[in-house]
This record gives sequence, structure tokens and C-alpha cells, in this order.
Amino acid sequence: MSAAMQSVNLQVIATGVYEHVLKDLAAPFKRETGHAVSFFITNAGGVIAKLDAGETADVVMTSAVGIDSLAAKGKVIRATKVDVGGMRLGVAIKPGAPEPDMKTPDALRRALLAAAAVAYIDPVGGGTSGPFIDKLFERLGIAEEIRASGILCATGGDVVRAVASGRAALGMTQAAELIGLPGVQFAGFLPDELQLVTVYSTAVVASTKALDAAKAFIAFITGPTAAERLRSSGWQAATSQK
Repeated sequence: MSAAMQSVNLQVIATGVYEHVLKDLAAPFKRETGHAVSFFITNAGGVIAKLDAGETADVVMTSAVGIDSLAAKGKVIRATKVDVGGMRLGVAIKPGAPEPDMKTPDALRRALLAAAAVAYIDPVGGGTSGPFIDKLFERLGIAEEIRASGILCATGGDVVRAVASGRAALGMTQAAELIGLPGVQFAGFLPDELQLVTVYSTAVVASTKALDAAKAFIAFITGPTAAERLRSSGWQAATSQK
């Protein structure tokens, strides 16, 4: 850390897809820079609401679309936007349960119908994946059956808890919210024909008082130290950066 840069406690507002990676990377970032990091995790709608309400923060991490929306309102510094990577949707089961066949759309349809209950993000709750997943059920012609017994969740953590507790046989959300989590087993990604790949980005909040430290955090989270941890959680490399 530069002698001219005092250590700070950065405030980061992020969506749940980042949660477990960020918690693992906070310590190495502090060792490298001297800066501590505190995280507030919510869904995509919650990120926008927090910043619209004037929440104090230094860095925001959400979908690329969300960052662009915030930049248009002057809530983040557009020039600091960097793409973190792409994330696909996946499915979790309880450890030891038979792995569902999800290689094709028809196979996924059968697996979903065979499940006693499916946990997924509430389509009107502000999350990124919920509306897409709900429309996916309609595309597969099983919306009525899934909705009848489905467990609507506010966050990916709620999806994990529903599966781990046995209330849901399958849980569907962003893969990074499922891979490596205790109490569940990652069963795989959705078929390519049905997949949603969301690009996630990060940017410095316009009102930050710690611009250099915020930029250092973004450089770290999109740099080589973080790359392997991101890959292990199902992240795809960013195809572009702004």
C-alpha cells in the first residue's frame, strides 16, 4: 500500500451472486492493500433502492444493466465500470439425492415435474433470475404445476436453505449462489438452449470519500488473484470491460 494512501474500511453493496466470493477475497485484499471491506448483500432491486435512497457506500457490484442504470442517474462513476464476468443459472439438490438429467430442455422439464417442490427467486422480488425462471416454466409448459408447489425465495441463500432443509427437491438460481455451499450439492447448469447468462459489473459510487481505495478494490476483484476463485464458483471470464 502506498504511504500516501491511508487504510480505510470500504463499504461495498453487492448482489447475492457475489456474496461467497467476496467473503473469501476480503482477507487477501486486506493483506495486499491494508484496506478492510464490509459488505451489504441484497438482490439487484435492493442495490438500486439502497443507492437511490442515498446509502453510504464506496463500491457497488450488480448486473451490468444495473450499473448502467445507476451511472445514468449519477450514482456511480461511469468511467470506473468494469465487467466482472458472466454467470449462468444452475440447479442444486440435497447431497445424496439422485442427480437430475438436465442435458436437454425435455430432460429438464421432466426433472422439474418430478420434483415435489422447486425453490427459485420470486419473480416480483427484485432479483435478476426470478422473472426469467418464471418465464422459463411457461416456455416449458409447466408453469401451473411448478407454481402450485413452488417455494418463492427472496435470495439465493433462501433457495439454498429450502433445499438443505428438504422443503424443496430442486433449487434454481445463479450458479455462484449454489456451488460449494453447505447443505446442498450443485447438480449442474441449465441446458444452453434455456440458459440465461447475466453479465455482472462493478463501479465506484459517486459519493465515495475513498476513491483510490475503491479503485484498488475493483482492480483486485477483477485481477489475477481473484480470477481462480471466481472460476471455481462458476463465473465465466468477462468478454469486455468499460
